[in-house]
Amino acid sequence: EEHMSSKLRYYLHSGLAGCFGAAAGISAKCISEPTIPTPLCIASLIFCNLLMWLNFTAALQGLRTVEATACTTIVNFLCAGGAGWALFGEVLSWYWCGGIGFIVSGVLLLSLDSATGKTHGKTE
Repeated sequence: EEHMSSKLRYYLHSGLAGCFGAAAGISAKCISEPTIPTPLCIASLIFCNLLMWLNFTAALQGLRTVEATACTTIVNFLCAGGAGWALFGEVLSWYWCGGIGFIVSGVLLLSLDSATGKTHGKTE
């Protein structure tokens, strides 16, 4: 139980890294918005990237690299797509949903494959 709750903390950091990565993308997109001051967008972009790296680095302290990367990637894609839809009115078509489904599946398969420790024909 102790190990599980401590590992959950690292997954939380990984998920936050994905959220802050998506927020950095939103900040970058806002630079072209005439109603939002450009210096504010740039400051937000830098701050979100800083928080993303701090959380990702924290996640790497307790997770394998592939676990942290998989979790961060999935959360980032989902947050970026949701934010694009909610904030900018972007259309999330069936193609986008299917594509994100394939990406999530692929990332999870890579993560699971790495977790099993298969060598795939490598010789020592």
